[in-house]
Amino acid sequence: MTAQERLEQEVRAGVVVRWALVGAAGIVLFDQLGNLFVLAGLAFAALSNFVVSMMHKREGQAARQQCLRIISGLRVADGVAACLLTAYAGASGYPVYLLAIPPLVVETIARRDVRRLSAMLAFFIGALFFATLLGAPMQGFWMGSSLLIISAVVALVLAGFRERDERLVRHERRLSLVLECGATLAANRNLRSAMLMVLQAIVREIGATCAYVMQTDDEDDSTLVTEVAFSTEGEFQFPARLEVGTGLSGYVAQTGQPVNVSSAEGNPNEFDGLSSGVHAAACVPLLARSYGPARDDAADQILGVLTLLSYSEGVEFDTEDMELVRTLASLLAIAVANAKMETRQHATFLRTMESLATALEARDEYTRGHSQRVSEVSLMIGERMGLSPAALEELRVGTILHDIGKIGVPDAILNKAGKLTEEEFEVMKTHTLKGYEICKPLNLSDGVLMVIRNHHERLDGSGYPDGLRGGDLPLPLRIVCVADAFDAMSSRRPYRGVMSAKAVLSELSRHAGTQFDPVVVEHLKELLNAPRMVALYFRGDGDEGTEKWAA
Repeated sequence: MTAQERLEQEVRAGVVVRWALVGAAGIVLFDQLGNLFVLAGLAFAALSNFVVSMMHKREGQAARQQCLRIISGLRVADGVAACLLTAYAGASGYPVYLLAIPPLVVETIARRDVRRLSAMLAFFIGALFFATLLGAPMQGFWMGSSLLIISAVVALVLAGFRERDERLVRHERRLSLVLECGATLAANRNLRSAMLMVLQAIVREIGATCAYVMQTDDEDDSTLVTEVAFSTEGEFQFPARLEVGTGLSGYVAQTGQPVNVSSAEGNPNEFDGLSSGVHAAACVPLLARSYGPARDDAADQILGVLTLLSYSEGVEFDTEDMELVRTLASLLAIAVANAKMETRQHATFLRTMESLATALEARDEYTRGHSQRVSEVSLMIGERMGLSPAALEELRVGTILHDIGKIGVPDAILNKAGKLTEEEFEVMKTHTLKGYEICKPLNLSDGVLMVIRNHHERLDGSGYPDGLRGGDLPLPLRIVCVADAFDAMSSRRPYRGVMSAKAVLSELSRHAGTQFDPVVVEHLKELLNAPRMVALYFRGDGDEGTEKWAA
């Protein structure tokens, strides 16, 4: 049961107990219901309970906290009224002071506050004494006082048992929560989604209003950037960026020490510059162990912070709450560290593969730089056609590696000065499948693998190796097919020189709709005068002063 659910349960239980008291008072005073004073008192009690029931239906922890405070005050009023009723002549002969016992017991068990219990007991006994001054029998005072004191002691004992049981249940629940969050972070490949689920679990468990996780910027470690944020009340204000050393989160990121503060006045100055109304805040660092080259040189690295805020009065984060938050923050830190390490390893792996592809092209002076140029042209077309950043990254990686299978093609075929024979061309065609088989075990995305395997497919299905046609070719692959052919025609080969710009455009137009996607071809034509394209392919031709496509 989360803090929000416990609060709701206490409010609901308080409403039920008051309805029971109203019913019991109505039974005891049934003969006096014609008395306007009695009727007005019962009506007020019923109406106040109805109002609290309506308020309880409002959303938000602050509304339920307000309901709980109102119910607590009404319990005191109920007990005092029950004790004063002993002086009412119409209640003569009935031990109406017994109606003060349920509010006393319920309040003690709910609050577990000895000082509040003592104050309520004093109020009730004082009301009984005042009733004797108004004419109630002294015997009722002694009997009522004794029963109230005994009830208070019993309530304290019950409250202790309940607190112990709740603590055991809470420990078990929080242990399960830690295990579930750990499993979520380990199993979910989308780190941001997993972090959000963990954040939601923390907020609901400890009764916070909202929370956010900030990480150090990869490009500027002096800046924190919010990765995920969550609030029980929907949208809320949170800092998108924050300098390390600024505000609560910046201070924790700078010192590496957890902070737990509360403010009865709701002072916002210490809480990351957020709007007023924050009554409690907790912030813990995301710490991960970083090892030096010797493995013996280890230090804690601050990867970010986890910050929780409460806008509800009376809510504070206790020691057990902070222990839970630190534990889950450690799990988050491990997940973030693993993700960063995986990103670095992936980047290193791609740079290694790109270096291998570049070294492979160096075997043939005619294709040197081909993959890099195909990548640049593909990205220009992809950006112009509105591909997403993820699709553009797949396009970049796929084009850099698209000819890596040529490592399995003999140099005699790669560097042959004349036209390839049919048998030699069949060997050349195997480079697509060889490249696919080389890269398949490397955990590359399906989009990247398709570029490596199918960059020689044609729109009409006459390409290789799979004979894909029409809708079987996704847009990124159609872009690569055009860019690859464009660069091949715009570069020198052993059997021909650089084709003229006019001839290249003529070939692209002639095969648009059969070999090439005509829309992609048109976008390429519109890019021919772009500065990036000019830097790749145009150069002055010396004495003639003309421009040609050049490798």
